[in-house]
Amino acid sequence: MNLGAAEVRRAKLRFGLLTAAVSLLVFLVLLLTTLSNALIGSLTGALDALQADGLVYSTTARDNIVASRLDPATAQAVAAVPGVAAVGSVGTFTSRATMAGTTPDLQVFGFQPDAPGAPGGLSDGRLPAAPGETAVDGGGVAIGDTVTLEPTGIPLTVVGLLRGAQFNALPTAYVDLATYEEAISSANPGLPFVPVNAVAFDVEDGADATSVAASVAGAVQGATGYTREQAVALIPGISSISQSFGILVGLTFVIGIVVIGFFFLILTVQKLRSFTLLRAIGTPTRSLAATVALQITLVVLAASVIAVGLTLLAVQGLNTGLPVSLSPVLIAGTVAAVLAFSLLAGLLSIRRIARIDPATAVGAR
Repeated sequence: MNLGAAEVRRAKLRFGLLTAAVSLLVFLVLLLTTLSNALIGSLTGALDALQADGLVYSTTARDNIVASRLDPATAQAVAAVPGVAAVGSVGTFTSRATMAGTTPDLQVFGFQPDAPGAPGGLSDGRLPAAPGETAVDGGGVAIGDTVTLEPTGIPLTVVGLLRGAQFNALPTAYVDLATYEEAISSANPGLPFVPVNAVAFDVEDGADATSVAASVAGAVQGATGYTREQAVALIPGISSISQSFGILVGLTFVIGIVVIGFFFLILTVQKLRSFTLLRAIGTPTRSLAATVALQITLVVLAASVIAVGLTLLAVQGLNTGLPVSLSPVLIAGTVAAVLAFSLLAGLLSIRRIARIDPATAVGAR
């Protein structure tokens, strides 16, 4: 073990360059994964954080809540499905809005307070409980600000701030269902009724959400049920985004492991004469293997510290409009995976050491 640390101290440039290369690869893995999580979260957060076990869309929605249209009476039919404990109507639309001195597109969700379908991710304040109130994720607003929906001119007072509850990568506002109905009616006068986009439901204790969701299609005409996880996974574009980022992260990870494995294999070949002499004087293979493992561990841990610092700087400097943050769980998981697979790659070097014949130290064959 002391031999491995001593060699690292003597060959600072060699191991420093390897550490720099590995730190850049770990940095790319962390940054790409963080950006992927932020992008997907901004597209799916509203449904992912929804306080419900499942959702019901119209059969013509093609698994998309935005394209779904349901009669408000559908909620009563869903409530009668065996295994359903409670239901709540959910509506959504996109509108221009005046907020924090800007006029961005705003995704608006209407929900019934104290019923399934309320938003999650409350970070400050409270959820809206009366007409004219809203809780917002994004847009740069603060509690007490006013958000005005255009072109209807409906003012909404911000009473809560959310995090991780955006949809379609837009600032997202949550209002009670009465405010949602008022906004739809004002923008579309003459509607016979205001449709909802979905019916959120909770299942009874002991009931399986997947089974209950599957039974909705047969029990409610013109409707299809999903668990919340299924609804999130089926949002258009999510699968392709996840696969694209997954390929990039996977390739970067593999390149990093290959670099570490071949570096130590080459290093081992260069030091075969030294290892042979050590074996000849009785140094066991496990001690030499521990030397390689120690060096790999030192390189990976030092590179990970540098990579985490670079990622934190990059995240703070990003101006993507997405809620980007570096997760401690992601850091721990990435470092552990890189270290574990690097040690596995180091088995190439250890295998080469184990095959050394100590007799060759004195020219015997």
